[in-house]
Amino acid sequence: MFTWPVVVYSCSALLALALLYFFRARSWYWHVLSVAAAFGVGLTPIPKQYNNNQTTLVIGSVFSFLLLWGLCAPFFRRPR
Repeated sequence: MFTWPVVVYSCSALLALALLYFFRARSWYWHVLSVAAAFGVGLTPIPKQYNNNQTTLVIGSVFSFLLLWGLCAPFFRRPR
């Protein structure tokens, strides 16, 4: 079970960084909303009937995607 979280979280991080690289950063408020949504997703408790490994992987990958896409935006600004 060790390799799947590494693969899933790495793909999520690479997707966020690739989108920033190819499309550059959008308006600042989209990235602030992305960080706020990441904290909202990350701090929401998982109901007991859905608390399993697959749900944790999905929520963790969404959290890491949103957080990286929001926090790394200043490094991918458009040149003026």
